[in-house]
Amino acid sequence: MQLEEILNAAGAPELAEFLKPRWAESMASFPEGGPDFLCPARIRASLQWCGLEESLAPILEGVAASVRARAGLPELAWHYFRALCDYHEDHAPVRFVPLEKMLGENAPAFYLLVTLALAPRMRACHLRLGVPESVTRETCRQVGCFYDNYRRAHAGKPGIFPGQFDWLKNYVNGSLYFRLGRFEYWSQPSPSDYKVYRHRADGRTLVLAGPAWRINDSGWLEGIGPGAEEACCRQTSLRQVPGGIYGFPINPKGFVEPEAVFLPEREWECVFEKGAPALYMHIPAGGGMTLETCAASLREASDFFSRYFPAPAPRAVICCSWMFSPILERILPESSNLAAFMRELYLLPSNWRGNDSLWFVFLQKPLDPTTAPRETSLQRAILDYLQAGNTWRAGSMLFM
Repeated sequence: MQLEEILNAAGAPELAEFLKPRWAESMASFPEGGPDFLCPARIRASLQWCGLEESLAPILEGVAASVRARAGLPELAWHYFRALCDYHEDHAPVRFVPLEKMLGENAPAFYLLVTLALAPRMRACHLRLGVPESVTRETCRQVGCFYDNYRRAHAGKPGIFPGQFDWLKNYVNGSLYFRLGRFEYWSQPSPSDYKVYRHRADGRTLVLAGPAWRINDSGWLEGIGPGAEEACCRQTSLRQVPGGIYGFPINPKGFVEPEAVFLPEREWECVFEKGAPALYMHIPAGGGMTLETCAASLREASDFFSRYFPAPAPRAVICCSWMFSPILERILPESSNLAAFMRELYLLPSNWRGNDSLWFVFLQKPLDPTTAPRETSLQRAILDYLQAGNTWRAGSMLFM
């Protein structure tokens, strides 16, 4: 069955342009007998590895049987599997073919079946890297986290969001991406152009903003370079001068100070900059955020990478998220676990603003503050802030 026939049967011929570039490659590798991840035994094993309830098995096995019986659908499933596990250099956002005409109301479970196939691939990848099975099991749980997001947003139905399906590409193909306790960590060079300096005598840390950051009166980052908004009041600079470095300091609360400073090189040394080895931190949904839990994860990450991947040794943990917006420290109670964690970090401004990043809090896009859920104190605090006419801004963090 040709790709065009499958898409016509699904009522989505417009997706041919998205699927066609790698289709022939996928079909050349199509396994005899069809994908094994559509077999009941593999489905049940992957559910267990990903931390999903066994009660899902009958639903997924029924969808898998329908897929195997429908011409073209095993091939489509295989193509999405290859996109997830092998075509990691493709940067176009993934698009799902709507399959309700072919599979009925459980059609979204088709993509959860494909996602579960990540588990054996991840296990093989981690085995080659010499990673303990306990870490593999913890890392596979992210599939369960993403399933839970979809389930909560769709009245309990099984599935996965396209963007989160796409994100899981990062977990295979040799990427050093692991869950260690509460958080996940990904070994990558830092892409950010700020510089971190440490005082040689007393160990104080100071971060200098990168060059050409456009900053408003509140110290918020509006953009970088000539494409930034005109409403900005100043532009940062960062330059080496005789005897030291000249730049604009970032307050650990997450905003750029209005006045530049000079750091003498006899007193300050650069300890982190663009290209330096780092651990990106990702925060999976669910689980507590007590200081003890967060600290335990950071210690575990330090020990794990020192033991299994000692070179290059990461110099910092970094993260950009809605969760590290400086706004949260203002609107959450001082006793909040998240606020307490933020006080232990060096917060940095981010150019990511608007409500899109709040999808992780409300699972609603576009976000409508008048209809969004107010079930938690965090949701209520954010919605009150937005309904007062404010704009949401994400933030970044640094932990040396």
